Amino acid sequence: MFNKTAPSYFDEGSWTFEKTERAVLGLCKILDRYAHKLTLDDLQNDSRCAKIPNLGLHVVQQVIADTEAKLWRGVKPIENEVIYHTGPHHDDIMLGIMPFINRQLRSPSNQVHFAIMTSGYHSVTDEFLLKALEDTLNLLKQGQIQMVNYPDYFERGYRFKQEKDIHHYLDNVARKNPEEMRRGFCHRILRDAVGLWQLKSVEDAEARFREEIENLKNGVENSDEIQKLKGEIREFEEELVWAYTGTSLSHIHHLRLGLYNDGESALRQDQGAWVPNRERDIEPILNQLRELKPTVMTVAIDYEGLGPNTHYKVMLSIAEAVKFWSEETNLMDLRIFGYRNVWSTFHPAEANFYVPVSLNAFAVFEKAFKDSYLTQVKAEFPNPDFDGPFSELAEKIWVKQYKDIQFVLGKNFFYEHKHPLIRATHGLLFLKQMTAAEFVAFADAMKNKM
Repeated sequence: MFNKTAPSYFDEGSWTFEKTERAVLGLCKILDRYAHKLTLDDLQNDSRCAKIPNLGLHVVQQVIADTEAKLWRGVKPIENEVIYHTGPHHDDIMLGIMPFINRQLRSPSNQVHFAIMTSGYHSVTDEFLLKALEDTLNLLKQGQIQMVNYPDYFERGYRFKQEKDIHHYLDNVARKNPEEMRRGFCHRILRDAVGLWQLKSVEDAEARFREEIENLKNGVENSDEIQKLKGEIREFEEELVWAYTGTSLSHIHHLRLGLYNDGESALRQDQGAWVPNRERDIEPILNQLRELKPTVMTVAIDYEGLGPNTHYKVMLSIAEAVKFWSEETNLMDLRIFGYRNVWSTFHPAEANFYVPVSLNAFAVFEKAFKDSYLTQVKAEFPNPDFDGPFSELAEKIWVKQYKDIQFVLGKNFFYEHKHPLIRATHGLLFLKQMTAAEFVAFADAMKNKM
C-alpha cells in the first residue's frame, strides 16, 4: 500500500528534480545507508542515479537541503488564517492530518472550519445501529433521558443543545465513565430520531424505536430515514473529535453531497470519466467558499481506484468549485494542501511539506479516534492491507514516512536538533502544498489520466 516508484518512471519524459529525489532516496534504502554517506561510485553504479544530469555528490546535498526545507515548512506555525479543512467522509480529515490541525487550533488567531462532504452512512452497520436504538429505548423507559420532560421538547426543543450532548460525552471521557458516555450518545440519537420522524411524545418515540429495532432484526432494507440516521451518527462522531480542542458546532459543516448516493455507473459520462454535477455537487462547496473566504484549504487527493472512489469524486467537485470561485475572486494568496491517509500515500518526493508528529500527538490522536469514532474501531470497510483500527494504520504510515526521511537527513538530525518540535519527532505527515491554479491543474491531470 505504500507508494513505490515504477522503473519506467525514470525513462519517461524529461528529467526533473523529483526524479533525482526518488533516485537518491531509493539508493539510500537499497544500500541501507544515510544520504551523507553515499559515494560517487554508489551513485554511478545505480541504474537510476546514473541517469541524473551532471551527476556528482553535490546532487545528494541538494536533495538533503530540499528535504530539510520541506520539514521547516511543516514546523512553521500557521496563524491569522481562515482554514477550511475538507474530507470526503467523516474521519478522513483526522486520519490524514490531525497533528497538523491541532497546532492550528491552539492559536486563537485562526478561524478553523471542517467540511465533511458526504453522509458516510455506509460505514455504520445495522448491528451498530440496532444496539444504539436498543440502548436509547431502554434509557427512555428508565426515565434516564430527562430532556424529554421539557414541555416544548418534541415541538422545537430537540433542535437545541447539541453542544450539551457533546460536552456530556467528553466530560465522561475525562471521568472514564462509559455508561454516561453512552447516555450522551443516546441523547443525540433521540434528537435526530425526533427530527427524522417528527415524533410528538415519549410514547411516540418508544413505538418508533420498537418498530425500527424489529426491522433491523429482521433484515429489512434500510429506509431513507434510517440511512440519514446512520449518517447523523457519523456526524456526531466528527463533532466529538474536533470538540476535543474546543471547536464549536458552527465551525463543523456536514454538506451531505448527493454524489454519495450514486451507483458507480449512474454518472459515467464524457467518454467514461466521472463528471461532477454543477448544482448538486459543486454549488454547495462554492457557496461555502464564498461565505467563509478561506485563505488555507486542505483536500484529500487520491487517484481514482485508490481507496473509495468517493475521495476522487469529492476532489473533482472541490476543484471545480475552486475554479469557479477563482473567476470571481483573486485567489493568488490561497494555499491548498493535498493530503492522503490510510488508502494511499505520497512518495516523499511527491510531497513538499513535512509535518512533524510527536509521541504526544500520537497519544492524542489514538485516544480521540477510539473515544469518538465508535463505528470505526472495527471498520465496516477495512483497508485490505491492514487488520486493525484505521488509527493504527495511519500511525504506521507516519512512522514509515519518518523512517524514509531519516535516510536523507540522518537520525541524529532529529535527536540532536536545537528545535524541540524536531527533537520530539517520531512520525511525519506528508502534504502537497499548491496554489489554487496548481490544484485545479492537478485535478485536471488526474482526470485526464483516467
